[in-house]
Amino acid sequence: MSEIKISNNDIGISGEFYIAHVLAKHGFKVNVSLGRTEGFDLFVQNPNGVNITISVKTTRLKTSKSFIMGKRADTLINEYLFYAFVRLNLPDDIPEFWIIPSTVVAPMIRESHLIWLKTPGKNGVAHKDTSMRVLHLDNHQLFPKNWEEQLVRFKSNIESLKELKPNRR
Repeated sequence: MSEIKISNNDIGISGEFYIAHVLAKHGFKVNVSLGRTEGFDLFVQNPNGVNITISVKTTRLKTSKSFIMGKRADTLINEYLFYAFVRLNLPDDIPEFWIIPSTVVAPMIRESHLIWLKTPGKNGVAHKDTSMRVLHLDNHQLFPKNWEEQLVRFKSNIESLKELKPNRR
């Protein structure tokens, strides 16, 4: 059987609707932006009435170990902004996902990008700055040695979103 061709746009939408499905199943109110907002895919209200914004990054293969993000992601930090990293595991496996707060993602990708810039590339030539950032799902050389262990707490991480309480000032 030949491999089914799926556009990158459809892969992204699949991840967004998968996370929307999982959250709705757990009592969240979910609105999918359908590309009408820059940088955010889901607007969610948890069972406690807390509004949460989620940016979904999706890859299709079980062998995928990283997610590409834009430069803006290394500066966006908000206690109610989360990233959902979805690995669809096509064609036959159940998707996996990690829900990670922006308070973890932003400093991690910013620091790893700075390390990458300081590390010589091919033939000792310095890397040139780029607008892309990368979040790895494995113990990559640019991430802390125990990064894979840290990621365990974020895998299928619905509870951290459920537990958020309204900010009472």
